[in-house]
Amino acid sequence: MIKEASYLISLCKAHLNGGSIRLDENIDYEKLFSLSTAHNLGALVFCIINTSENKNAVPESAFEMFKSAFYDAVMLYDMQGRVIEETDALLSENEIKHVYFKGAELREYYPVPQSRVMGDVDLLLSEEDRDSAKAVLIENGYALVNSNGPVYDYEKDGVKLEAHTKIISGKIGTADVEPLMKRAMDFASFEGMRGKLDTNFHFVYLISHLAHHFWFYGAGIRLVYDLAVMQKSFELDFDKIFSMLEEIKLDGFAKTVLSVCAEWFGTGEKYTDNIEKTEKFLLSYGVFGNSNRNRSAVIERKALEESENSSAFSVKLKLLFPPYEKLKDIPYIKFIEGRPYLTPAAWVYRAFYNLKYRKSFVKEATKDIGSDESKKEAQRELAYFKEIGLL
Repeated sequence: MIKEASYLISLCKAHLNGGSIRLDENIDYEKLFSLSTAHNLGALVFCIINTSENKNAVPESAFEMFKSAFYDAVMLYDMQGRVIEETDALLSENEIKHVYFKGAELREYYPVPQSRVMGDVDLLLSEEDRDSAKAVLIENGYALVNSNGPVYDYEKDGVKLEAHTKIISGKIGTADVEPLMKRAMDFASFEGMRGKLDTNFHFVYLISHLAHHFWFYGAGIRLVYDLAVMQKSFELDFDKIFSMLEEIKLDGFAKTVLSVCAEWFGTGEKYTDNIEKTEKFLLSYGVFGNSNRNRSAVIERKALEESENSSAFSVKLKLLFPPYEKLKDIPYIKFIEGRPYLTPAAWVYRAFYNLKYRKSFVKEATKDIGSDESKKEAQRELAYFKEIGLL
């Protein structure tokens, strides 16, 4: 583990415990800022360095970067808070049950709530209330920017609101989480129209959400820190939690991740000492796997999950012609939902859309498919994911 990564974890631990630490003068704070930013932790780190007795150990240029990250987070927190309050009032007035979850709920348990940065506000609705909520929100100035699949995206005053009727769809590796997650509303308790998820279920969701990103491109420190915050803030019933995790076949993966959480932040139980590979994976690619990731290797690994004899040609063929089950949840292919016979038209539309709007991403993601490096990384990752219970 590089020095700045280890130090970032120690700063997060200090933040979790509400303490202050004497800063290490031998840290490269600009490198620490880059790493913190990749893991959405820049604002959190500022909370610690700003209260340290020797904060002048941080070079002025790096200190200003951390400071700007924090004030940007404060502004975003206020903007999102206003939208949460307004949405809550509108849905309550119209007798529409709703539940805020993930960051919108969890940030209030952070030692400094503004330090828990989130890109959007996550809201859960029942499927039968989705159209009523849509009418109310649009009438009150919310722009509907996506209305395909189980998540409708809205924007209001620069804030993105994701209205879910499912909080996770389909499988994560070999774990079929949907049967449990589609019952999320059953795990909510309500005061009026606004509900709150049962803390044990919410914790299982957070592990599943982490696993979802882990399985796709990657998950980072912040998602593990969320688990530490939950464990520090609530009396969790791990018998119930592992019963649910066993139901969705994520119990093995959960024990590995919770062991990392215990090692890094001192919360909960350490179930295994075999965490070195998982620590490295969690540190390598940023909060959602968007940093320094060989996307071609990910695509090849996912193809190997289906058939360990996949060739570069077959991988590219599947990318060009995905099945209806995958196409129907793509936000920009709204017309196909419920019409599998339109799959060929969707392939054509998707190809033109990617050329127009996602050309650089597609090029970057596919340029190394078939290379020796991507093949080897895909095979290593496949074996590792099997080892930790994702496959």
